Amino acid sequence: PADGAFYIWAVITDQLGPHPDSGAWCAALLDAEGVAVTPGTDFDTVDGGTAIRLSLAAGPEAIGAALLRIHRFQQRLGDSR
Repeated sequence: PADGAFYIWAVITDQLGPHPDSGAWCAALLDAEGVAVTPGTDFDTVDGGTAIRLSLAAGPEAIGAALLRIHRFQQRLGDSR
């Protein structure tokens, strides 16, 4: 479990697939799975293009469901490579 904050900063360089940066990846995730995460470029204009920020404020059940949807999205990206 995360301690001390309601956010996780995750570098997704290896998960971007066909998307050029985290902004495009986040838009595709929202469109495909209805999960909204924040592209790292909103917080770091230099290195944030390969990161996302996830909020944990929705609680464990909602976070668990979102993570399953993110996993499903990533599985489809892997199948399309």
